Amino acid sequence: MLISALVVLGGAYLVYGNLEQNTAFWDAQHIWSIGLIIGWSVYSIEYFRQGWILHHARTSDNISLLLPATYLVMQCILFVKGVFFQDWSIIASALIVNSGVVFYLYQALQAKRKWGPRSRVR
Repeated sequence: MLISALVVLGGAYLVYGNLEQNTAFWDAQHIWSIGLIIGWSVYSIEYFRQGWILHHARTSDNISLLLPATYLVMQCILFVKGVFFQDWSIIASALIVNSGVVFYLYQALQAKRKWGPRSRVR
């Protein structure tokens, strides 16, 4: 995990160092905003897919609520930040991701409540 974190942080430092003086990159923020919305849409679709699988599988084996719950809180913070800075891409991205996360959390909580952590309904 430490190596992964170092690779990501080191890579980000190197990329930012090369882009810091590149005005063409910073002037293309509209394009990056569209890319952000597309990427978060894919992320949201995956949460919907996982929730749908959970709904149909009727099992809550190996389901952790910590990651999606944490992500939901982070996206709510980003939503508020987007409203404050009037950044439509952050606002839209937070709403898109949270729709998938809420669906997933609902399905996971229903499965844990109805079927327990190790049960399977046939």
